[in-house]
Amino acid sequence: MFRLLGAKGLGVSDDYMTEKMPAVNVGLLDGQLAWRQHDGGHTDGPNWKYLIPWADKFLTHSSSVTSASK
Repeated sequence: MFRLLGAKGLGVSDDYMTEKMPAVNVGLLDGQLAWRQHDGGHTDGPNWKYLIPWADKFLTHSSSVTSASK
């Protein structure tokens, strides 16, 4: 599905039958898609410090201040 939307893969081969999963706590965070599995159980907390900088690469920021926010 991500290819239909124009996103690039995770930077590994497309052969899911032979491709190895990254080790726990090792992220694939360099592309348009990201993957990271942590060892902290069933929670997303440990991944936030990796998700925020990754997502920030795709967000546009404006330094202008509007009159409504003054």
